[in-house]
Amino acid sequence: MMRKSVQSVALACMAVSLTFATQILAEDFYKGKQVRLIIGSGEASGVDILGRIAARHLSKHIPGQPVIVAQNMPAPESIAVANYVYNIAAPDGLTIGAGSAGLFSRAISQPNIRFDLNKFTWLSNIYSATVIIWMRTDFPCQTFEALRTCPEPLKFSATARGSTGYGLVPELLKDAMKMNMDIIYGYRNADADLAVARGEAHASGGDLIGFMGGGSVQLMNEGKVKILVQVAGRKSRELEKLNITWAMDVVPDEQKRLFSMLNPILDLARPYFTAPDTPKDRTEILRTAFVKLVEDQAFRDEVARVARIEPTLTAGAEMAEQINAMLSQPEDVRKRVIELLQGN
Repeated sequence: MMRKSVQSVALACMAVSLTFATQILAEDFYKGKQVRLIIGSGEASGVDILGRIAARHLSKHIPGQPVIVAQNMPAPESIAVANYVYNIAAPDGLTIGAGSAGLFSRAISQPNIRFDLNKFTWLSNIYSATVIIWMRTDFPCQTFEALRTCPEPLKFSATARGSTGYGLVPELLKDAMKMNMDIIYGYRNADADLAVARGEAHASGGDLIGFMGGGSVQLMNEGKVKILVQVAGRKSRELEKLNITWAMDVVPDEQKRLFSMLNPILDLARPYFTAPDTPKDRTEILRTAFVKLVEDQAFRDEVARVARIEPTLTAGAEMAEQINAMLSQPEDVRKRVIELLQGN
């Protein structure tokens, strides 16, 4: 009996030692390494602005303080970076994808995507988005009521149908509010904004961080454009100060179920992820690093100064639960969202 007890104690000590050794190895893994943070958008977008700030501060929260190199992989809705991380990047915790909410709307609407959202290793979401529709103040129709019967269609410059801020949100609002609006697809993010500045389009969209952190906010300060509406799971404190209408206060009741499916997509607007089957110890190191990042006052101060938004954390495990719930919406709601994304 004593021999068995001694053996049990020895085995327990060995297990503890192995666990501790594994933890030490995991923490040492990043020392002297380079981590690629691949931003799934072009430069100066909301995804890019926040991603580059994150890249400047994240290393100090990872044991070993690896060098973090940010690079852009532009394509609508972060599809290119999702495909790369899912299909090409090694599952070693050295490649992090930075995506947008459009990643989820594209996954809902496109059957030919080359990744499974439920299989990514989700690290963190660090911003819950507010999507805005903004427009020129010299357009003759300035309210939802006027836009329903406006003799001139509101020309809206957009990127791609799968985009949340430039595709799904304007399509939902056009349908819900019966606006006379032509959504013109094919612009890059920055070009969509420039189209409004040049007057070739009357309105555009996108997320609040991109607007406030880009050049278009200057047009608003000069009185040349205004924000028509905000779309989000909750009202933006920044926009409440400006008395900007919240979509859930004005859309008809029968349309609110569609927006209820949209809101979780916006709540995960800045997802960070690694390849499927990334080792659990490295996953936990990176998840913990993002938690500390969002608590980092230097990071928060730079985000507030440059992007004029407040970081919000959704932990990786919680993200996985929300994504699964989003993909399990009732068929009629899912079908209508897909129809709008596909232009039907």
